[in-house]
Amino acid sequence: MRGLRQLFLMIALIPVCLMAQEETADFTSDLFGSVTTVDILPKGRLQWETYVAYEHSSMYGLKSDTWTVNYSVLRYGISNAVELCMQGSWLYSTIDHEHESGFSNLAVGFKTRLFEGWKAAPAISLRGWLFVPGGKNADFLPEHFGCQWDLIFYNRLASWCDVSYTGTMIWDDNSRPTTFWGANFNFLLSDRLTFSVEQSNYYYGDDAEDRWQPWTSVCLSYQVHPRVELGVTSDMSLKYPKRFWDLALGVAWQLTKK
Repeated sequence: MRGLRQLFLMIALIPVCLMAQEETADFTSDLFGSVTTVDILPKGRLQWETYVAYEHSSMYGLKSDTWTVNYSVLRYGISNAVELCMQGSWLYSTIDHEHESGFSNLAVGFKTRLFEGWKAAPAISLRGWLFVPGGKNADFLPEHFGCQWDLIFYNRLASWCDVSYTGTMIWDDNSRPTTFWGANFNFLLSDRLTFSVEQSNYYYGDDAEDRWQPWTSVCLSYQVHPRVELGVTSDMSLKYPKRFWDLALGVAWQLTKK
């Protein structure tokens, strides 16, 4: 019932967002990073964002190696102010010589532009996710429905630099929500090449130890076609820099033409 209420709340917010002014958007991508863009896909635009990744961790006394065989997001613009999205991934993990595999991050959601920005005032978007549970036998899925709400801001600092920053609340199997905040700086190295640096923070409500987890990531993306962007990214724990590293390679592809 809680999951259904969350879904109905997301649907109820969509008509309000349709009142935003429509405009044609350039290429946009949410391929990597926890801090996404405020951009919305135009009406009728379908985009596929996918990557493969490898992660090694020795935090908390456990050694694990995880392959993200595929992580995919489908985004579709239902108007120039609202897009619908769905995501999912398949993981294969080895934890202390025990092997696990299965689906992860199964969710449906939306993103909408609330404010276009004006002078120093940032552009603002709202995004919501409803996470699909997998029960007790699913290794990487929650036992119950959960949801996530992101309030995303954007400011252009110069012709070659901009920043996006986010505040997030996540309700999952824990009794208290997880809080997230972070910022992503994009540096335009050329017309096609972009370098990004992100700093993000998680605060876990139920974990008595290590509640605050700070992270940083770097990303290099290259637009090989007006509708195709390639990217590579790596994350590092600022609290345990020697105990975690990962690498991901991905592509964002607009499947429908402008």
